[in-house]
Amino acid sequence: MQMGRRLLSDMNVQIKDISRQNFQAAEQLIEQNGEIYFNASVQDIQQALQDLYGDQEISLQQLSATFRRGDLISRLS
Repeated sequence: MQMGRRLLSDMNVQIKDISRQNFQAAEQLIEQNGEIYFNASVQDIQQALQDLYGDQEISLQQLSATFRRGDLISRLS
């Protein structure tokens, strides 16, 4: 989701505007910037989790519940 947001931002379009006419441009941006999008997205998620849980250890159960409740999504939006 975070990677897609970055791609759409770089293309200056909304998801509804992606079509076969601009798909190749999207594909090229992913090839050029995919690793950058990924690393920045991982940092976004790490920061959102830290905002939610601070420095405490996060169990797999807590992490699963965070995704189910949508807490992380709301932090990233």
